[in-house]
Amino acid sequence: MAAVAQAIIAGLTLGFAADVSPWRDPVSDYAWHRGGRFLFATAVVLLLAAAAALAIAAHLAALPRTPAVSTLFLLWTAGLVVVLLFRSNVSAADPTASGEIHRAGGAVLFASLPLAAWALSTRLRTDTRWLAAAAALRRSAVAGVVTAAAFGSAQIVDGLPAGLLERLALLAEFLIIASTATALRRAVR
Repeated sequence: MAAVAQAIIAGLTLGFAADVSPWRDPVSDYAWHRGGRFLFATAVVLLLAAAAALAIAAHLAALPRTPAVSTLFLLWTAGLVVVLLFRSNVSAADPTASGEIHRAGGAVLFASLPLAAWALSTRLRTDTRWLAAAAALRRSAVAGVVTAAAFGSAQIVDGLPAGLLERLALLAEFLIIASTATALRRAVR
């Protein structure tokens, strides 16, 4: 599901390159173009479905976690819901209440999943059964933290390629999801 969501975003990036700059414009700007809203929403819904599948698999695999990990994971899913329900600003120069709520949801989702992965990898390092998963998850968490911080910086520093940095942060989030899913799959075998 997450791979299909990532493929949809890649398709939107290619298909709408003339209207939405992958270098400077956010992914949610696709929703302002014909056909883009449905595809953007579909990608977010697929990520929410992936989140549900990961939560169920984590429970079935008896994945050791902490309240902080669970809270951060829930914040990530809440951020996805907010991004889905509230439309982005048409223009950064003309902010709306919906657009600012959308931006806040995006900030939460980009920050919380990498932090959840980092905290989970720290917890898994204390259990020999999960050592390999902990290392893979830590690597993807580092990628997530770095790309989320870079994208966050682009919100403050003019001239940084915010669109590109957001797309890299989304790719890092996909790596976190894939690392977690792979670890859970191995655990239940």
